[in-house]
Formats: sequence, structure tokens, C-alpha cells
Amino acid sequence: MNNYNELEEMRAQLAILNKKLEKETIVNERLIRCSMKDKAWSLRRKAIVEGVISAVMIPYFIWVMPNLVGLSMGFCLFVCFMLALAIGYNYYIHSHFRPDEFVYGDLMKARKDTMMLKKFYANWLKFIGIPFIFVFVGWFAYEVSQHFQGEELQGILGGMAVGLVLGVIVGSYRYMKTQRIADDILTQLEELSEE
Repeated sequence: MNNYNELEEMRAQLAILNKKLEKETIVNERLIRCSMKDKAWSLRRKAIVEGVISAVMIPYFIWVMPNLVGLSMGFCLFVCFMLALAIGYNYYIHSHFRPDEFVYGDLMKARKDTMMLKKFYANWLKFIGIPFIFVFVGWFAYEVSQHFQGEELQGILGGMAVGLVLGVIVGSYRYMKTQRIADDILTQLEELSEE
């Protein structure tokens, strides 16, 4: 009789322990999902800020740069086209990447969307971003050399070189940060799928 009571007491304690572990797993899963959602929103906020900056630059290149610096309308329209392309591409990337899905959605879909986001950013950099920089720098240097001479030209080209170096540093940092956040999300998705 005594052994039977001890066995029943152990079963009851195991049931209580299992319930506690189940609750802890659920809470842990919710925390991980909320963390992924926060990271996904940080990527979306970054995309929104970049979109707003690009949208503000379009009228600047249409009205200010041709009149102030004397850049050709062809060059300015090319830059505006690239800015509009960046806005559209950014919107397309993030239309598939919904942060709320990380809390309530399917983990496999969230994983696929995150991997697609990483791939889209990498493709933009390789196939559009880097070639655009080379065309922009060459065309801009040609444009300013048509309107300025001597020290003015050297000053503008020096400023362009400094701006280019700073732009590459900031752009590289932002790209790596985006990829790192996406990798963090993927790692957390792996942790959830293992549980």
C-alpha cells in the first residue's frame, strides 16, 4: 500500500512537472516569435526610411541638380529612374516579408520568406547596386567636368570621392546588418523547429 501511494505521488508530481515544462515551452516559443517579429519590423522600418529618402531625392534631382549644378537632364532622369526602381524593388521585397507572420504564421513560410529576403538584397547589390555606382560615378564625373574647371573641378571630384568612400562604408554596413538580422531570424526559426 505504501509503495502504491508513493507511485501515485510520483505520477502526480511528473504530471505537474510536465505541465510546467509545457507552459515554459509555450512561453519560450512566444518569446522567440516576438523577438523574430521585432527583428523583422526593424528590417521593414529600414526599408521604409530608405524609400522615403529615395522619394525625397527624386524631386531634388529633377529640379535642383540641373539648375544648381548644371547636370544634364538625361543624367538626372537616369538617377531618378534608379531611385524609383529602388523604391519599387524595396516594396516588392517587403510585400512578401510580413513581420506579423512570425508570431502567428507558419514557421516554414517565415523561413522561406526570410531566405528570399536575403537573396533579394544580395541580388540587388550584385546586379543593380554595384553596377549603378560605377555608371553614376563615371557619368557624374563627366557631367561636372563639362561645367567646371581647375580648382572647382578638383574640389567637386574630391568631394565626390569622399562621398563615395563614405557611401560604400555606410552601404556595406547596412547591407551586412540586414543580412545579420536575417541570419538571426533564421537561427531562431531553427531553434523553434527543433523544439
